[in-house]
Amino acid sequence: GPAASFMLNGVIQSLRTGLIPGNRNADNIGRELEANEYALYLSKSIQTTGIKAGLLKSFGFGQVGGELLVVHPDYLLAALTKEQLDKYNGKLQKRSSKSERYWQDTLVGNHPFVQVKSHPPFTAEQEKSVYLNPLARAKRDLKSGEYRF
Repeated sequence: GPAASFMLNGVIQSLRTGLIPGNRNADNIGRELEANEYALYLSKSIQTTGIKAGLLKSFGFGQVGGELLVVHPDYLLAALTKEQLDKYNGKLQKRSSKSERYWQDTLVGNHPFVQVKSHPPFTAEQEKSVYLNPLARAKRDLKSGEYRF
């Protein structure tokens, strides 16, 4: 949960910048760990020329663990054909434009950055059918700007 999301943010930052953060508290690494040739225990950050992938493990509360492999987007995008890449870049440009417009509207006071809902998108009568239908989807009401079933 929260710990994994915090670590994921760090992995993504490392993929973007090539910087591997060190653990400033790593000043007393056990001698028995020196036998592990491929394990690295950094006490200071290292700037690399680039990172291809990152692996994180999180063992959260309730003894529920998770493991994530995060691959640099350049490697994923390199697997696309030119047509697929052009289509992706077109969608990316649209998303970026919408994101920039939203941010500008926030800065000029048209709406808050986080818009907190005051009620669910369904009525009390619809609640049971919405919860029990895995295909139920709310649609945006263009007039009110709210989502409804």
